[in-house]
Amino acid sequence: MDSSVIVGGLACIGVALALLITAAVVSRRRERQRRERLEVWAVRNRWQYIARPANEWWRRLPGHNKRGVSLALSGVIGGRAVSVGEYSYTTTSTSPGPDGSTSTSSQTHHFVVWVVQVRGSWPELSVHRRGAMSRFGRTLFGDRATALGYEPFDSAFRVRAARPEMVRGVFGRELVAEQLSGRVPEWSLHGSELLVVESGRLAEPDGIPARLGPLVRIADLIEHPR
Repeated sequence: MDSSVIVGGLACIGVALALLITAAVVSRRRERQRRERLEVWAVRNRWQYIARPANEWWRRLPGHNKRGVSLALSGVIGGRAVSVGEYSYTTTSTSPGPDGSTSTSSQTHHFVVWVVQVRGSWPELSVHRRGAMSRFGRTLFGDRATALGYEPFDSAFRVRAARPEMVRGVFGRELVAEQLSGRVPEWSLHGSELLVVESGRLAEPDGIPARLGPLVRIADLIEHPR
């Protein structure tokens, strides 16, 4: 083989490695700066920034990664203890190659977790907007014991509850109206923690209090249905 070809190939490999290393360094620097912004925001707003907090959120999150919560910011809004955190888990997949070999790849899934404390201790309860399969299943089998008996809500949402008899006591007219209007998100409640999870990562922190506002509203309406 021509030595110039070998040299050229090695040069290309070297450039590729250099680019990969540079990208990794830049990515780590940006991540460090992002976390520093979150920590500075927490201090300025009298919140607490905790790296690797100890909590049980992972039990209610996709992937159930016990060590998946990497950070949390905690404060008080409307007299309630509130938190927002970042969570992730990794999936691995294996695919066959053309020569009979296999290759393995991994993907990390990132989520933002929003949490509001609710007074008392509650059995597991959650509300989810219906998808096509859920609507089809309702058509075939009818409503479950957790239905409210109010068609606009029951056709749009499904409720899961450890104690179905409690559902109608939790969902007063105002909470039903808030869910139907889209002003509040899907949520789950267990123990004293009202939780909302969404895909992604925390960006600029200034919008955190506004994002938690609807959850505080849900907590108020759970405690005082009307």
